[in-house]
Amino acid sequence: MKKELSLWVGCGVGLILSLCGAIGFQSTQKNYFQTMMTEQKALQRNVKDLKNDLIFIKTHQKELMFLTQKGWFLPHNRLVAAEALEELCHALSEVSYTFEPENLKTIGGDSPFKVTKIVFEVRALLDTDIYDFVDRLLDNFPGILVSHELTLVRSPSANEKNLFSLSKEETFSFMTGKLVFEWFAMKKQSHEK
Repeated sequence: MKKELSLWVGCGVGLILSLCGAIGFQSTQKNYFQTMMTEQKALQRNVKDLKNDLIFIKTHQKELMFLTQKGWFLPHNRLVAAEALEELCHALSEVSYTFEPENLKTIGGDSPFKVTKIVFEVRALLDTDIYDFVDRLLDNFPGILVSHELTLVRSPSANEKNLFSLSKEETFSFMTGKLVFEWFAMKKQSHEK
């Protein structure tokens, strides 16, 4: 009887330990399954986002190519812009420009960009020199420029003194102009150096 009792107690203890182990194993497996399901859902969301991005890129390819050519996705600063201006203004008699303080703007809370007003005071022999400068500026300036004002004024008409200064290869300007642009450029992201 004692033997039988100890056998039943041993079986009971073994059964209880087995149940505790099974409950622990089941709990571990349930947590593992939930973790795997969460990871699978996250991966499915990522795949869906990538598919949407790919569709967006395909449907907006022309716009993205334009922005890439204009250097939109590269952060620009005033030093880069000043270097570009030095290369572009050689046909003008005189150029002065002012960068007004930049304003940060966002569309929909994502991807902030800088908007800077640039005011040019230019002088040139002919109006075509100024128009050529504007064309080259719009084509080659880093970022995107939007013209807001283009005012040209003819200087005093040609006279003997003006023509004499031209013959001596001195710079003389028959045209003066005021050009106002807004410069749109991508803001440097916090993770970029």
